Amino acid sequence: MQRFADKVVIVTGAAGGIGSAVGRRLHGEGASVVLIDRNSDAVAALAESLGGRAIGMAVDVTVPAENQRMVERAVEHFGALHGAFLNAGMEGEAGPLESLVEETWSRVLAVNFHAVRWGLVACIEPLRRAGGGSIVITASVAGLIGVPGFGPYASSKHAVMGLMRTAATELAPLGIRVNSVNPGPVDNRMMRSIEQQISPGHGDEVKTKYLTRIPLGRYMTNEEVAAVTLFLLSDDARGVVGAHYVVDGGILSS
Repeated sequence: MQRFADKVVIVTGAAGGIGSAVGRRLHGEGASVVLIDRNSDAVAALAESLGGRAIGMAVDVTVPAENQRMVERAVEHFGALHGAFLNAGMEGEAGPLESLVEETWSRVLAVNFHAVRWGLVACIEPLRRAGGGSIVITASVAGLIGVPGFGPYASSKHAVMGLMRTAATELAPLGIRVNSVNPGPVDNRMMRSIEQQISPGHGDEVKTKYLTRIPLGRYMTNEEVAAVTLFLLSDDARGVVGAHYVVDGGILSS
């Protein structure tokens, strides 16, 4: 299936589990991909492994001008922009609200919210010139519920949901669709970090407790989140605007 033939798509956080899975699947379905991450070696290696129609860029998405630079590079290299997966994110530090220092709040909000805002705004004009397109934001089930112990993360994801819905209503008349994918626990680096922060040295026990809360009985995979993301980026979802697609194994339904 070549749903993305002749399409150009930016992927931020492309060195991570979900980002790399989306980048690979987009490329496999015909897209030209611009792989963005602070880890220059990782995105360069990913782009090289994909071959043609892929470039890697080291970008600090917390800097407004860097978001503009990545978009300009995509258009210069491939001629247009048709979609963006704004996926860069971080879990931050665990702890009760009163114990978290200002730096933790600032860093998490800079990456999880402000970087998404700047990336989204930078994409508007080239997407408009292309006749429209799709922006998918990685939110989280933590953007829909409270998450004790991870206040900055949950707050940033709630903020992203408000941004997504506002952008969706503003940009739909331009033919630009904005939606979010909201994963639950995913079997990747971020969950290893969360498990260890909750109980240092006993991450396996934390995972076991998490699994009891998931009706499906397991963590999600990067590829499962990628499959939903590609649907939202594709023309198959051309009528989907301002929606959040939960990939959580049933947590929010139980």
